[in-house]
Amino acid sequence: MKKFVIVLAILALATGLASAKLTEATRVDEMTGQSRGNVEIFFDDMEGDLSGYATSDLSAGAVSHFHTDTYMAYEGLKSWWCGNFNFDADGGYGNSWDDRLTIPELDLSGATYPILTYAFRYDSEPAYDFTYVQAESAGAYVDLNKGYDGAAAWFDIGVFGFVLATYDNPLKARFRFVSDGAWSDEDGLYASNGGAFMVDIVKVFDYFGGYVYFYDTAEDDSPNSCVPEVPAAAGDFWHPITRKCPAYSDPTSWWCGDDADTSVVPPNLQDALFTPLVDITGADACTAYVAIHFACPTVDNDYLSMYVTATGAGYYSIGGWWGDFGSCDGWGSTGLDIGFDCTQFDVPEDFAWAGMVFIQYTTDNGISGAGGGDAGFMLDDLRFMIPEGVPVEEASWGSIKSMYR
Repeated sequence: MKKFVIVLAILALATGLASAKLTEATRVDEMTGQSRGNVEIFFDDMEGDLSGYATSDLSAGAVSHFHTDTYMAYEGLKSWWCGNFNFDADGGYGNSWDDRLTIPELDLSGATYPILTYAFRYDSEPAYDFTYVQAESAGAYVDLNKGYDGAAAWFDIGVFGFVLATYDNPLKARFRFVSDGAWSDEDGLYASNGGAFMVDIVKVFDYFGGYVYFYDTAEDDSPNSCVPEVPAAAGDFWHPITRKCPAYSDPTSWWCGDDADTSVVPPNLQDALFTPLVDITGADACTAYVAIHFACPTVDNDYLSMYVTATGAGYYSIGGWWGDFGSCDGWGSTGLDIGFDCTQFDVPEDFAWAGMVFIQYTTDNGISGAGGGDAGFMLDDLRFMIPEGVPVEEASWGSIKSMYR
């Protein structure tokens, strides 16, 4: 689970975004009616001391949300549920979940027509948050369905399940729920009813022979039950780089990637880069700018999420970005230098500390195909600007660093 609040999310396709020259924005003074220019109170070209930044692997310590529960149970007292009551009273799910409910490995030797059946219900953001039914083929999990999304009441598929004869034996099969970085019960932008996924009476049997290889009614935790799982911790790959693929302002930038193979970014990442916090006490506005180089050629839920804060506490989503601007071509028009309002989500009297978080998400296959040694995202030239005339000082990172540990 993420350790910050999200109240707004906008997913934007980064392809085609051009670098814009940073300009002095203006704001009208409510007392005098005169326009005020913005002044730069913090700038970091990443060439000096970077100890004020913090990185974290948010996938570490994850616990599966699948569990047996009486809530909305289908048959008997309990069903398997990927969800909780952390966000609202009728149950729901959160952002960036990756949960698996695995059927124990089964030897289907001798089966003539093995079938997987179950009863299920779901409620998740349409077109973005999915539950997949999967089985291994040639050692890799493949999807048996196109992904359950939207909302559906309990339904028992009966004998009209998935035929398993063409998949690996011993059989490895599972249910997998995946949500993206925003729009769920957690941020209130998608309010599910008992989301994300419930399943019961999971059964693997031979249609013609009648032999039952596996049957889980979710009523107990016997050895024959399904097993809740999450991916192993993926590792923290944010680090400064100085190498042939140039930074926006040479030579150093932050990069989320693998030095052992610069053409790929490892799978299952939830890697966060926290910037220093800057004191904006007394300001009625704050704008953050950062340059980004994109080398994320896929759009299968591999992306960079960006978050801001004006209080130093709750972080709020300002966008998810992906795209591919070529291989080590410099930043030029591929650098993103657009201003993001840090203060739009908080009341002015709470303005205290401005900061940003960048989180790199990758799916099972990670990011690949960027052959120029720049796969993933590079960040450079961070700055914060506020209306002129506000006396502020740069934060002392050491006194607040513990907030993110």
